[in-house]
Amino acid sequence: MVSLAERLKTRVPNWQRFFQRAREDARNPAYDLLPVLGLDQRNGFSRTLAAFSPKTPGFRLTDAQAILHEQLRRDGLTGLQPPLPAGVLSDLVSYFKTTPCHDPYRPHLGLFDWDQPPSDEINIGYYTWEEVLRAPHMLDLMNDPDILAVAEAYLGCKPVIDNIGAAWGYPGRNTAKGVQRFHRDYDCSRCFKAFYYLTDIDAMSGPHTYVRGSHQDRRLESGKAQTDDAIIEAFGADAIETITAPAGSWFLEDVYGFHKGQLPADKPRLLLAIEYNLYPSPLSPKQPLMERVPQHDPYINKLFLK
Repeated sequence: MVSLAERLKTRVPNWQRFFQRAREDARNPAYDLLPVLGLDQRNGFSRTLAAFSPKTPGFRLTDAQAILHEQLRRDGLTGLQPPLPAGVLSDLVSYFKTTPCHDPYRPHLGLFDWDQPPSDEINIGYYTWEEVLRAPHMLDLMNDPDILAVAEAYLGCKPVIDNIGAAWGYPGRNTAKGVQRFHRDYDCSRCFKAFYYLTDIDAMSGPHTYVRGSHQDRRLESGKAQTDDAIIEAFGADAIETITAPAGSWFLEDVYGFHKGQLPADKPRLLLAIEYNLYPSPLSPKQPLMERVPQHDPYINKLFLK
């Protein structure tokens, strides 16, 4: 088991930096200290917070929603869901292909077209929160009734939509970087993401990979990325699921479980992700970015919609 001091250093190199970040954003202390909490502590904290958070009157799951919830609870991962309508998928892909990308880790390289990264050092082309939020159909995807219902059942209260993102993964790179290595997301004490494949994903185009059951397992609970060999030694090869699917397919995943997007081998991939949290993280804007439309719940959308 990794020591408390080692887990603390995941995000707190020193206390001076910790208090500086706390002054910069009130959400940072909970985020920075989260790796310190073990599984039981996180679960206990989540249950307590959920008990005092807003809930939907008369809330009840449909049979289909209950299946998704049970899969997420048991395995940390749901089965693949039917692809998005062809028109919705086409609109999304066209939008992202005409919106320039950036690499936040190499800001000096500036903006670039989705298929023309200016350096082989760029493994992933990202979009900003606002660019993702303004994508066609995005608000409807964020507020999908089935996903919101599963979120309320899984979290024990209404969710908060947090940390939306879309990105291209590029082939022809020699080294996996960042989210292309096995990792746990320490964003919130309890959360999950909806992942949408916006391009066809086969074994050669960077499929998402998940370690079933690791969302409720303390092995390798260090806050650090792990090698494939370490994951196999800890959980066994049979626990690792590689998800290939046609464009438009989607699934839900507890991202505390170990996961990664594999390094694409022969063609780029476009992935969209929406996170549903128990409480806000600093991975969303400090102020909402767009006006809210009446049909969307103000609590659920409060981080992005005014």
